[in-house]
Amino acid sequence: MKRTLRRYTRTFHFHSFNLHPSPPVSTFTTTTHHHHAATTSTSSFNKHLTSLTNNNQHLTAIYLYNQIEFNKIITPCIITLTILITSFFHLGRVSLAFSVFGKILKRGYVLDTVTLNALIKGLCVSGEVSKALEFHDELVAKGFELNEVSYGILINGLCRDGRVNAAIHLLRMIEKNCFFVKGNVVMYSTVIDCLCRNGFVNEACEFYYNEMLVNGVCPNEFTYGSLIRGLCGVGRVREGFGLLDEMVREGLYVSVYNFTVLIDGLCKKGMLVEAREVFDEMVKRGYEVNVVTCTALMGGYCSNGNVDEARELFDKVVDRGFAPDVWTCNILIHGYCKVKRLDDAMKVYNEMRHVGLVPNVVTYNSLIDSFCKSGGVSWAWEIVKTMHDRGLTPDIVTYCILLDALCKSQCLDHAILLFDQLVERGLEPDVWTYTILINGFCMNRRMGEAMNLLKEMHLKNLVPHIVTYSCLIDGLCRSGRISCAWKFLNNMHDYGPPPDNITYSIMLNALWKSQHLDHAVFLFNQMITRGLEPDVLCYTIMIDGYCKSKRIDEAMNLLKEMYLKNLVPDIATYTILFDGLFKSERISYVWQLVNVIRDSDPPPDVLNYLDALCTSEHLYNNGLASAHH
Repeated sequence: MKRTLRRYTRTFHFHSFNLHPSPPVSTFTTTTHHHHAATTSTSSFNKHLTSLTNNNQHLTAIYLYNQIEFNKIITPCIITLTILITSFFHLGRVSLAFSVFGKILKRGYVLDTVTLNALIKGLCVSGEVSKALEFHDELVAKGFELNEVSYGILINGLCRDGRVNAAIHLLRMIEKNCFFVKGNVVMYSTVIDCLCRNGFVNEACEFYYNEMLVNGVCPNEFTYGSLIRGLCGVGRVREGFGLLDEMVREGLYVSVYNFTVLIDGLCKKGMLVEAREVFDEMVKRGYEVNVVTCTALMGGYCSNGNVDEARELFDKVVDRGFAPDVWTCNILIHGYCKVKRLDDAMKVYNEMRHVGLVPNVVTYNSLIDSFCKSGGVSWAWEIVKTMHDRGLTPDIVTYCILLDALCKSQCLDHAILLFDQLVERGLEPDVWTYTILINGFCMNRRMGEAMNLLKEMHLKNLVPHIVTYSCLIDGLCRSGRISCAWKFLNNMHDYGPPPDNITYSIMLNALWKSQHLDHAVFLFNQMITRGLEPDVLCYTIMIDGYCKSKRIDEAMNLLKEMYLKNLVPDIATYTILFDGLFKSERISYVWQLVNVIRDSDPPPDVLNYLDALCTSEHLYNNGLASAHH
C-alpha cells in the first residue's frame, strides 16, 4: 500500500488546487459565510456533497469542501473524504485522489470496502487497470478482505480494457475461494457481455453453460440480453429464441430490447415474415414498441427491397401515436433510394421537415448518392448547396460520393479540385477517398498520378484495401503494362492484402486479351495452388479464352470441373461455350451440352436461354430441333 501511495501522492493542499467555480448557492455556503458551525452536521454535509457528485458537479463539491475545511466548520469523516476521492477521479486527478487516501491513513480512520472500492474503481475508470490490480494485490497482502463489489469493479475494468481472458482468470480464482468471496451474476454477466461484444459468441455460450450454471449462479435479464444479442449477431437467431423461452420459464422479464434484437436478427437473415410476426405479437401483448424496434423492422424490409412494406409499417405506427425520429426516416429514404424511387425519397424528406425533424448528414448523403447514380449530378450539387444553407458541413462520405460521380462521368479534373478542396477544409481523406480517385486515374490511363496517390497513402500510414490494388492492376492491364500488373499481384501475396477472385479475374482477362494464353493457364493454376478457389467468373474467363483459341476440349473440361465443385455456371458461361462449339463446328457437343444442362436443374434464366437457343434457326439447320422436342 505504501508503494501505491508513494507512486501517486504528493503534499496535498486544497488551497493550492486552483478551483474557480461560481460559489454554490446553498445553505452550506450561507453556513460557511456566517460560521454557524453548530447547526451543520457532517452527515447532512455528506448528503449535500453526494448530491453534487451525482449531478457531476465535482468542481463545486471540491470547492465546497475547501471552504468547509478552511473555516473548520465540521470535521470531515471517512465518508466525506471518500466522496472527495470520487470527485478527483472523475476529474482525472489520480494523484490528488490518492493524496486524500493518504490523509485518511494519517488520521487513523478504519478503512472500509466503500473507500477501497472508490480507489479501485477510480483507477479502472482512469484507464489504469493494471495499477488497480497491483493495488488489489497490496491490499490482499496486508490482510484486507474485499467484497463482491470490489471484484465486480476489477472484472468490469479488465473487460473494458479488452482483457477478457484476464477477467475470466480472475473470476476462476474467485471461484477457487482465493479471495473469500463468491462469483455473482454481475461478474459472470460482465464477462459474457464482453465476449459477445467482441465476437466470441461460442466462448460466451460455453462460459455460460460450463461455468456460470455449473457454479450455481442464476442468470438475470442482462445475462440473457447479452447472449441473445451475441447469437443474433452471428445469425444464430433460433438459439436466441431458445434463450428467450428460457427467460419466460425462469419468470424473468422479457424487454422490448430483447424482442428488438431478435427482430433485427430475423431481418438480417431475410426472415421478414417471422420478424413481422414477432413485431405483431409484441403489439398484441401490450408492449410499447419504440423507435429502435420499428427502425429494425423497417431496415429489414428496405434491405430486401420491400420498401412499400416499410412505408406501410411506418404509417401504421405513426397513426398509433408513434413519433418517428431522424434515423427512422433515414431508413425509409435510403430504402427508396436503393430501389431508385427518388420522388418517394424526396417526399419523405419533405415530410420530415414538415413535422419539425431536422435532416442530418446521413439523410443528405443518401439523396446525393441516389441522384448521382441516376445521372442527376446537377441535382446532387443542389442538395449539397441545401446542406450548406442549413448549416450542415458535408463529411468525408459526401465527398466520396461526389468524387465517385465525377470520376465515372469522366470529369477527372473536377474530381481533383474537389479532392484538394476537402483537404483544405480540414477533412482527412480515408482509404476509400484515395481508392475512388486512384480508380478514376486508372480508368483514364493516368497511371503516374494513380501511383503518386498510392505513395501518398503510404506516407500517411493509410493501408490500401484490396480494392485499391485491384483498381491499380486493372489500370496497368488497360495500359498494356501486364508485367507490372503481375508484379503487383505477387506483391499482394507477399505483403498483403492477399488478392481475391476479382483481382485474379482482372489479371486473367487481361492475359487472354493480350494473347498470353500459357501465362493465363499458369496464373489460374497458381491461384488454386495458393489456396484460392476460382469462382464462376474466373472459370468463365478461362472458358472464354479456351474457346477463342479453339481449345474446346480444355474448355469442356473446365465446365466439368465446375460441376464437380458445385459451381453453377451462368448464362454468360453457357453462351460462350455454345458460341465456341458452333465456331469450331463441334455440333455433337452442342447436343450433349443441351442435355447435360437440362439434367443439372439449371436456374430459370438458363432454361429460358436454352428454349430460345433450341428453337433458333441455327439449331434447326443442324438437325437438333428434334432433340429438343
